[in-house]
Amino acid sequence: MSAEKVTNHVYLIDTKPLGVPQLIGVYLVVGEGKAALIDAGAMTGLRNLLTELRPLLSSNNVRRLFVALTHIHLDHGGAAASLLKTLINEGYDGGILVHPRGVKHVVNPTKLWSSALTVLGEERANAMGKPEPIDPGYVHGVEDGEIIDLGDVKVKAIYTPGHAPHHVAYLVIPDSVAVTGDALAIHHDGKLHPVTPPPFRADLALASIEKIKEERPDVVTVSHYGVLPWRGEEALEKAKSKILQWLNIVENAVRKGLTDPDTVFEIILKEDPEVAEIMAARENNPIFRNSAKTALRGILEYVLTTQKH
Repeated sequence: MSAEKVTNHVYLIDTKPLGVPQLIGVYLVVGEGKAALIDAGAMTGLRNLLTELRPLLSSNNVRRLFVALTHIHLDHGGAAASLLKTLINEGYDGGILVHPRGVKHVVNPTKLWSSALTVLGEERANAMGKPEPIDPGYVHGVEDGEIIDLGDVKVKAIYTPGHAPHHVAYLVIPDSVAVTGDALAIHHDGKLHPVTPPPFRADLALASIEKIKEERPDVVTVSHYGVLPWRGEEALEKAKSKILQWLNIVENAVRKGLTDPDTVFEIILKEDPEVAEIMAARENNPIFRNSAKTALRGILEYVLTTQKH
């Protein structure tokens, strides 16, 4: 089993896309006959997700499942439609919840897939898999502050732009677990680096971290990967500090006239030794190859754009 119990109502499921562990995690929140699966991962992790999910739903007598997406990127929402259609065929009831801006792309992912091929390249996009369309009746917009009622447990949606303009984090009540998707960082073995691909908005990302902090979670999780090893506010502050560190490095480089991404990334590697360790653990696969360098590009483009104004 790849499912790990986080708290009384929350499980972490390793979706293992292409069989690779600890790349993409999703979180199952179990209530009374109902559950919310926060993110569905990539299409290439669907088989493993179903293998892990079915016994959890069965043992908890769940018949209705909400698939609540943090955002629509292929590694988070790519498998959502296929997952839901499979479970509906097996007798479950349910729907997909996503920020209103993402609804049309979940219903018809043609534009999303085309964009992924352009932005990620064919190798990375195909390593995650092409999402399927779904009937619009199954997809619903989730508003900031909206509560998903699972009976003895509630899930609160928190609008958290920065990584993406349609990003939503979720707070599990009463377990006090913040499921933050890509609002914070990439995590491996107590080390972090920003998850900031273009088009990234540092101002919004930092404000979003403060917004999550206002909820005072005890446990903080990320999609890539797992439960952060620090409690509540400390975890959020570490993620915020890492974004600020990279911003400072990039701003100093740009002031010196250094704007080539490869050159600036070499500076990042020298000044933040954690990056190389995370890369060694995560980037030897087509799904997240060069993701740290892509994160740097997002911050670099943000700095260059803001300095023009």
